[in-house]
Amino acid sequence: MIILFIFIGIVKSDSPGTILCNTYFSEQLCEDPGYCQWDGSICQPYTQNTDCYRIDEAGACRENGIYSSLGGSGLCEPLDVLENDYKNVCGITNIVDDEFIRYPIIKTGFSTHSLSGLTVTQLKISAPQYNYIYQVLSVNLQIAKNPDLQAILDLYKTYEAELLKNSIHPYQIEKPLVQTLQNLRDDTVTLLPDKQNTFKKFWILAEIYLKRLQTHKQNYQSYNYFLNFLQVPFSRLFLTLHKKSHIITISWTKYKKNGLIQLISYSPKIVGITNALSDVIFLNILSLEGTVYMDIEDMKVSYIQKSGTLSNVVRKMKFISDKTQIPHIFETNVINSAVCNSVMRECEYSLQSPLQQGTFAFYLEQ
Repeated sequence: MIILFIFIGIVKSDSPGTILCNTYFSEQLCEDPGYCQWDGSICQPYTQNTDCYRIDEAGACRENGIYSSLGGSGLCEPLDVLENDYKNVCGITNIVDDEFIRYPIIKTGFSTHSLSGLTVTQLKISAPQYNYIYQVLSVNLQIAKNPDLQAILDLYKTYEAELLKNSIHPYQIEKPLVQTLQNLRDDTVTLLPDKQNTFKKFWILAEIYLKRLQTHKQNYQSYNYFLNFLQVPFSRLFLTLHKKSHIITISWTKYKKNGLIQLISYSPKIVGITNALSDVIFLNILSLEGTVYMDIEDMKVSYIQKSGTLSNVVRKMKFISDKTQIPHIFETNVINSAVCNSVMRECEYSLQSPLQQGTFAFYLEQ
């Protein structure tokens, strides 16, 4: 009898997300695993839970991963649900917060020139014309460093007349707005003065967008997690913003001529507000001729929390005097809610009637 012994060697390999960051000695090797950061000289793990959304490797947050509560630092949790439309795999909790959504970075194209090879400078000094607008739209904001990002936003302003034409869908202006805000939020290198300048240019492009929306169609909505857009005619008598944790309804009862209410909402922590119940909400109220309109009566703002508890106290609506500043600058006047209903998890705020302003920004304080 011949007995054949077969020895099987089992080689143990490190699972994704378990290798310590300090074992990587170059910037590329540090960034490739998707859960470490390069500080210019060494590779380090993230140390703040507000950075959990930056992680691309889910294994780093799962059992035995370097951020896991089971065998790691306990800094981050793996998300219960992973979606194809965003990159997030880890978070502070197992549910991703809208403000931390990361859309995939498209690497094709360039931040300094169009796909056809025209530089941003060439596009800017050329007389803006229709056959160049798609070259402008092909310049990649997502991969742009801040100086290039600002130059691209200046380019959009140069092409305002082309962007306002019916051949341009509002989404084609929404897209660079969302990409600009994500770029700003995730930029850990640019100093505040340059971020400030970029945010002012973001609002210049947002104003172009609102002009285009006026001529597109009266009822419109577009949700992008941390940046959302809505528009309704006065005749509808209400506008509703649906967020993951809450619903905001803005209603009114009377108006003397037809018009539109436009809304832009964005996550408050992006601009340094940490005590908000709601998004920051910008309202732009217009007549059908496009002029600011204020003769609307009985406007109310209702906040309904979808789950959890909401104590029955009076809460404040805080107004923003300069939305282009980071952090935002606030007005001294506030509006107090009625005592919030803890059973219905609802708070209601009544604005002056008729309105004193046709354009204003606010958020609801915790």
